[in-house]
Amino acid sequence: MKLNSLLRLLLGGIVLFLVTNCVEPTDPEFDLREGLVFVDAFLSTTPESSFVTITESAFSFDRLIRDFVSGATVQYRNTDTNQLIELTEQEGTYLPPANFVGSVGESWELRITLADGRTYQSLPERIREPVEILDIRSNFNPDLMFRPTADRFVPGHSIAIDFNDPPDEENFYFWSFRSYEQLVICETCEDGIFRNGACEPNAPGTNRREFYDYVCESDCWFLRTNENIKIFSDEFTNGTTINNLPVADVVLFSGENIVVQIQQFSLTASAYEFYRVLQDLVDNNASINAPPPAALVGNMFNPNDDTEFVLGRFTAAPSTTRNIFIDRRNIQEQPLDSERFFFEACNEVCPIINCPPINEPGCVEVLMAPCEETRFKTGITPEGWIDLE
Repeated sequence: MKLNSLLRLLLGGIVLFLVTNCVEPTDPEFDLREGLVFVDAFLSTTPESSFVTITESAFSFDRLIRDFVSGATVQYRNTDTNQLIELTEQEGTYLPPANFVGSVGESWELRITLADGRTYQSLPERIREPVEILDIRSNFNPDLMFRPTADRFVPGHSIAIDFNDPPDEENFYFWSFRSYEQLVICETCEDGIFRNGACEPNAPGTNRREFYDYVCESDCWFLRTNENIKIFSDEFTNGTTINNLPVADVVLFSGENIVVQIQQFSLTASAYEFYRVLQDLVDNNASINAPPPAALVGNMFNPNDDTEFVLGRFTAAPSTTRNIFIDRRNIQEQPLDSERFFFEACNEVCPIINCPPINEPGCVEVLMAPCEETRFKTGITPEGWIDLE
């Protein structure tokens, strides 16, 4: 039980691309303590695929949780040229400039200085040659994967690809995805209404509903990322063509059509070993047969304190992408996001978005909200999108 508690904390802190709003508390057992730093960082060759997330363990009501570490100075450093790339804090992570990409052959390291003066850095990593995706396809499965939050198997699409593995060298792969799901509602105001570009709280005694939804005034897409780890080694397939390899599980959150963008990363051997251990822990649900948690110490360290235990990893890797459009109009299974069906069932503008109450003095009716560009929402049409009647 003590080992399981530790492993649950470790998994919550460093699973790549799972930087969401969910924080799962764990019992304060074993030698868990406040102040354990978790670093989840990536630098790649495609736009908007590089990021750094820093969290720290803390106690809240006798439970151990992870808090996002704000106010840090975060830099990528090119170890060949000494070029520094400053990352800025955005929505619970640190991001480089939007146009930043690494290049094949470059060597990079990560440097972090926390607001309290603690410093961390990584060992350098050199970016390898990328491997192109030849083809991509999707297959719907009503029992795609078991999702603990739903306590059942959930429906969705399995995404598979083909690629040519380069001969005469060891190759290691990691896959991530972004799905672009068209939105109907762009803003929901709880205990308030949408005015002047924001949700304005209700004044005391105002006779209004608990929440109001506002339709997107232009095309808008919600972005999701993967919830599990997909990796592959060419140990037994070196130099061959890999066909129909499943690389992503895209859960049916809504009935909206989507575009899925697969990112294929070429890892170093050490990076692959790190994510292999992490995958084993996830798949085995942190069983007693899982590798020891020390294996999750990656290439991050405190240069001023060689006794500090730093969890996580900085990975510099090339990536290639391939998009696929998925038509979901004929799927009969119920999506996980059931609230959207209420809105879509309305044949005209639903009354919940009307200016409440209608006879309020000075009331200006607002029915729509803009599509704001964020990490999880965009008005830019994704490559491969198809407008269907």
